Amino acid sequence: MLLIAVFTTVNLYADKFTYNEKKLGGDFKLIFYTSEKNNADLIANQTYLFVDSLNLIFSNYLKKSDISLLNRKRKLKNASSQLIALLKLSQQAHKNTNGYFDISIKPLIDFWDKAEKNKRFPSKNSILKQQKFVGLKSVLTITDSNDIFLARKSELDLGGIAKGYIIDEVYAFLKKKNITSFLIEAAGDIRVFGRPENTDFWNVGVSATNSNSYIVALKSGQAIATSGKTYRFRIIEGKKYSHIVNPKTLTPVSHNFTSSVIANSAVEADYLASTFNIVVNKDEIEKIIDNHKNIELLIFNKHDIIFETKKFLKTDKN
Repeated sequence: MLLIAVFTTVNLYADKFTYNEKKLGGDFKLIFYTSEKNNADLIANQTYLFVDSLNLIFSNYLKKSDISLLNRKRKLKNASSQLIALLKLSQQAHKNTNGYFDISIKPLIDFWDKAEKNKRFPSKNSILKQQKFVGLKSVLTITDSNDIFLARKSELDLGGIAKGYIIDEVYAFLKKKNITSFLIEAAGDIRVFGRPENTDFWNVGVSATNSNSYIVALKSGQAIATSGKTYRFRIIEGKKYSHIVNPKTLTPVSHNFTSSVIANSAVEADYLASTFNIVVNKDEIEKIIDNHKNIELLIFNKHDIIFETKKFLKTDKN
């Protein structure tokens, strides 16, 4: 999670209402522009209940969630439409990122968590042994009757995409509630609707360090997500590694780059931010960008911009 600041001014035609609850492992903020406070309060409460219902499906931290049940039993009959939808989106994301985004990464994450606990970098052979448990195309099967099967000892981790999916579901939910404009922020990932300041944009600040910050202007419908090891990392034998693991090298990311993605859905922004924190080769970045429509990307560290698309809506740099 990276710091996201939102800059708004008073809307002449509606009042601004802000709500914040702890959800999905962090702050889940809602900003509404509407003229009726009681209705706004009611919708906010309904929204948070809706988020809880989705979290009961996707959370790897809840033992009774659908994904946890699937990981334990390696099969799930008549799975919920939401879980099927997210798994199919994950399969498409895996394809569109040329295999760099992979929700079957959970055994590797557990493997590196154990390495951190043991304070010892694993041997090359022990790392290579993890390969047989990872690879979404080979470990996940979804039947036409919505039955899900996982290969032996394989498990799924939805942490790189579920948050974006939930934001998009909340976005669709709120659009039906006649809110003039709104912003949804879940632990740093954002999607917006409408015009909060009688302009075409929501000005959103992205910060990875105290010395670098960027302000982007989001149009209605756009989303932004940022990924890096600034706040989430592991330390093994005195070296800092990202929480993100490269499914191709089977090792955690060790560079200090931060990736920020603007997209037309929070799902795309979410999984691409993680992907572009793994992929640093320019040719590979370009290939993945070509597989998507209307995305903007900024990769940077505390000293320099590493990669930037021409239309990334950066309006200021401090």
